[in-house]
Amino acid sequence: MGKLRIVTDSTADLPDDIVQRYNITVVPLKVFFGEEVYLDRVEITSEEFFRRQTNGETSSTSQPSPAEFVEYYTPLVKGGDEIISIHISSLMSGTVQSANLARTMLNYPGLEVIDSGMAGVPLGILVLNAARAAEEGKSGEEIKGLISRWLSELEVYFMVDSLEYLQRGGRIGKAQAFLGTLLNVKPLLTINGGLVSPYEKVRGKSKALARIISILGDKFGYGARLQCLVTHGDFPEGAEELKKGLRENFNCAEIIDTRLGTVVGTHVGPSLAGCVCLPVKD
Repeated sequence: MGKLRIVTDSTADLPDDIVQRYNITVVPLKVFFGEEVYLDRVEITSEEFFRRQTNGETSSTSQPSPAEFVEYYTPLVKGGDEIISIHISSLMSGTVQSANLARTMLNYPGLEVIDSGMAGVPLGILVLNAARAAEEGKSGEEIKGLISRWLSELEVYFMVDSLEYLQRGGRIGKAQAFLGTLLNVKPLLTINGGLVSPYEKVRGKSKALARIISILGDKFGYGARLQCLVTHGDFPEGAEELKKGLRENFNCAEIIDTRLGTVVGTHVGPSLAGCVCLPVKD
């Protein structure tokens, strides 16, 4: 009898040690620099990607093909595993569509594809917690119920220098991109309805990062017990500032450091710092 296995894509931006520890299958998206193509988090590191991006090179991205999904699913199918495949929002990428086409091609009833409506660390926290639940012996139905609950409870906020990269990739409107360039204003963003959405604008990086902490305080209550994933592009000091604020204002059961991969990095740029938090229930 097979096991319950969790599959995701590389936009979950989970650290390699977590992927290996929980035996998570990660299907990579692709990033392009001109004619050069790389598998996200496989053939190019975040360090190399952001070096090229800050040097002015422009990148683009694409989802895995259905055939590539079949390749990753097939060993699990042969093992008789139950598969929960959790992916980047279908409004941001065609990845879910490719996964569903692969499911049809395999005609395997034990495969469930879930559109998370998220990308980056909020997808990552869902995948990590689903993998932990599977290890604890939870059923597929129980895990799907937990994912729905976590999606209703999590809060995600991030700061960028400007909306230039999101606007360039068609992920946000041009008018909003213009506003983000004014007067040292730093856009605070969230993910809502499957899309990146402006939350508010704050002047200056430190104030913007402090505002993320105060928003979380408003949402959860100061001193709340939280599980948090913190991320950045090429802005480690921003991530450190967020972690300090989280530790000082909340009872953090867990803070996990992550780093943006090349696909999410293409669409938000190097200046991002942000976090996702979930309330921890005893």
